[in-house]
Amino acid sequence: MQNSLTRQIIALSLVMTIALHLFTDLAILISFKINQDYIAEFLCIEKDIPESTCQGCCQLKKKLDEQEEKKQEVPESSNRKSEIQFFSTKNESLSIPQQKSQQLISMGQNAYNLLTCCRIFHPPKS
Repeated sequence: MQNSLTRQIIALSLVMTIALHLFTDLAILISFKINQDYIAEFLCIEKDIPESTCQGCCQLKKKLDEQEEKKQEVPESSNRKSEIQFFSTKNESLSIPQQKSQQLISMGQNAYNLLTCCRIFHPPKS
């Protein structure tokens, strides 16, 4: 029971964190509306100007601009698609110099001889 409750609390907190990250502009606006009286009285740039209609909107704009800059700093995740070509589109022949091809053949024969001498590998008998 205790373990299930802990998992639910962790899941709820993760969902809330992701939702807050996605809706940061909305969170800033809600926070501004809740604290608008305090912001207008103490933080507003135009608080000393009589007949000002700012009411703290300068601070809201400042916070939204800061949030936009943070969003631009974070690189966007992009799904990059890469094309892998299994077959060549050009007529290219695989050219191996004669000496290299002889080395490859002898290496293959040596590997086969090594495998046939061991008791583990038994080639089919014809």
